[in-house]
Amino acid sequence: MKKVFAFMLFVSTGVNAQINAYFSHCAFNTPDNKPYVETYLSVFGNSASFVKNSAGKYQGKVEVGTIFSQNGQIKASKKYILMSPELNDTLKRPNFIDQQRFSLEAGEYEFEQMITDKNINGKTFSVKKKITIDFPSNKINISDIELLTSFIKSDVQSAVTKNGYDLIPYMADFYYPEDVNEILFYAEVYNTKTLLGENEKYLMNYYIEGYENKKMLSKFTAFKRETTGEVGLLLSKFNISNLPSGNFNLVVDCRNKNNELVAQKKVFFQRKNPNAKMDMADLSGVTIENTFASRINGKDTLADFIKSLRPIASESEKDFINTQLKLADTKLMQQFFYNFWQSRAALTPEEEWTKYYQLVKAVNAKFGTFNYRGYETDRGRIFLQYGAPDKREEAPSEPNAYPYEIWLYYKLVDKSKLNPSQTNKQFVFYSRDLVTNNYQILHSDALGETHDANWEMKLHARTVQSNDFEKKDAPEHYGGNSHDTFGNPK
Repeated sequence: MKKVFAFMLFVSTGVNAQINAYFSHCAFNTPDNKPYVETYLSVFGNSASFVKNSAGKYQGKVEVGTIFSQNGQIKASKKYILMSPELNDTLKRPNFIDQQRFSLEAGEYEFEQMITDKNINGKTFSVKKKITIDFPSNKINISDIELLTSFIKSDVQSAVTKNGYDLIPYMADFYYPEDVNEILFYAEVYNTKTLLGENEKYLMNYYIEGYENKKMLSKFTAFKRETTGEVGLLLSKFNISNLPSGNFNLVVDCRNKNNELVAQKKVFFQRKNPNAKMDMADLSGVTIENTFASRINGKDTLADFIKSLRPIASESEKDFINTQLKLADTKLMQQFFYNFWQSRAALTPEEEWTKYYQLVKAVNAKFGTFNYRGYETDRGRIFLQYGAPDKREEAPSEPNAYPYEIWLYYKLVDKSKLNPSQTNKQFVFYSRDLVTNNYQILHSDALGETHDANWEMKLHARTVQSNDFEKKDAPEHYGGNSHDTFGNPK
């Protein structure tokens, strides 16, 4: 079963212009087993060129090309013009979305999406992804879960209509900011009548679970009783106003009358909600008796151990560490600590903590200062979150520059799982006080990290001064090599 995926298209439309668009897809089936894929595209209105049309209105014009191929042979394709709404002026340019359907047989496809701003005859850019369609007839299947902005009953059939509802897809790269307080979704279930029997009862459970620990969140669960038929439908929503920041899965389960799991589908989403806190009730049920956590009784030691977890913690776990740790009693701290490791390694939580603690001790010894534990420093945090760099260039006494280091990672894997895996990423650290061992991060080209295009000028600000805020490169000087280390960090 293939998960829904999304990516953003970045398409240059000129020297200072850029088209931005989100794309995602969902695979569905029909009662007579004829699968199809729906594609969803949302073009950012403020990134497109708008010109006057024959009616004197401003309008964006984007050419979209879509190809599904197997072994070099095109199985389905479409090229079309996507027009924006007509506007009286271009001060506010709304996003314009598009949805298409492609009938495809089961199998793996190379998907290619091409997009061009036709108002300026821009260069065509494309992206490619692999899509798998798999609805075996000898199993109960669940379609991909379609995330929605809204749904409404409709008697008129259109491109967004399914089973009597107009479904408007949610196009924000699976990201729910704090001002969005509902997650709406749609899914279908297939083959229940054939495999469970006619007029048999079955259950559709749906819930939100933590992405890292796969634990169901007790306040975000629901179910729907169904009778077997050609297609089972699930159209529902959760209020997520109290869901804290973090990474989550929306899960749909199908269970037979014996409560046996017969099918499951998940879709990932990310939530930002700084006003919501981790629910301590979810920790109250964590049993710590006869565990390694119960043997850690010193409150100061527990607090130190828990704070050392921050580099690899989820957003909700960071919230506990940052705001609630000081108020927690010893038992609650033990429960949090044990739950942290048990959710990551259910069979060997103590062994995983022991391995991590060896790294913490090494980081404290290498990067610690008089005022900070090593894990509290930028270099310590990066080391624990991403591991040791593949290359490390140290320059404690380069002429005209502050002491600095540049770390290179060929493959960057975020142990906190807040960012996807990346390749060829660099980090620049420097020490402005020239004395302590506390090097601060100045710049990185990794997602979620500090990015400063003027990093090289700031690195040499000890002796090089400039009033040109656009200037990025420091002048060449004797003994200087920051510009050439591993290639200049972008």
